[in-house]
Amino acid sequence: MKLRNLLFLMALLPMSQTVQAGVWDNITGYFKGPIKPEPPTIRVLLVHDVDGADLAVRGRYSLYDPYSKSHISSRFAGKSRKIQAAGDGLKWGEAFPGLYQLRIEPDDASALVAVNDNDYEGLVYVYDIGGTISIVNEVPVENYIQSILSQYQNRNLEKETLSALAIAARTNAYYQAMNPKNTFWVVDAQKVGFKGRLPANSTTDEAVRLTRHMLMSRTGLYEGIATPFAVQFGSLPMSQLGKEVQVSRISIEEANAMAQKGEHAAQILAKAFPGSTIMLMQYSK
Repeated sequence: MKLRNLLFLMALLPMSQTVQAGVWDNITGYFKGPIKPEPPTIRVLLVHDVDGADLAVRGRYSLYDPYSKSHISSRFAGKSRKIQAAGDGLKWGEAFPGLYQLRIEPDDASALVAVNDNDYEGLVYVYDIGGTISIVNEVPVENYIQSILSQYQNRNLEKETLSALAIAARTNAYYQAMNPKNTFWVVDAQKVGFKGRLPANSTTDEAVRLTRHMLMSRTGLYEGIATPFAVQFGSLPMSQLGKEVQVSRISIEEANAMAQKGEHAAQILAKAFPGSTIMLMQYSK
């Protein structure tokens, strides 16, 4: 066995609790391009074109102007107020005259921002567009996938089916993050089933964890580049992408039947998206 293949299989050893050694042989290998500092994020539209919204931060946070990228202030205690457009700028308890966009960044990575009583991780952007409010959550892709996969937690799907769904969802998220259709956000929370931070779920969370940083690509290891593409797998609400979306050749039910017969996620995806390659991206963080 070639050294790089051996090293790759060693990297997959934590998955041995749920899959047997060697079943991921049709994963080509590590992404050969430059190691990126950290995984991508994706911007999700939470509310759009509303008069105002309840906005709360639990813990210390900082405020920035996303347009000028300038620091506005740092706050050492949480805050819960209605945010709205005030004609001459945003108002969140206090007024921000002349400021029509705001980025809220919790100082603690574990802190949450609540919008209309729903909790969100990561950064939150507020925009005053023509006198109405739109709010966007910029969240790590892995957290985003955990949220949208929650719709399958009560469907009694096999672990390998959920793992295949996680890889497909990640592939789509990477593609969307790389090809945004909008300057301010990439996907609409209502259309993709994004619900922010949810209580832990052992089955879907494990599928995301075991496939961490794995995605499908139309190119492979030897090209030295990963090219994720837009996918539609079963009922996953991913196809906000027009004609370029590649539709799965099997349904969720057919994928689950394969898993019940002992086939693993890579085999399921090979049948769902022929010609694609599964790659493991590398990050320094």
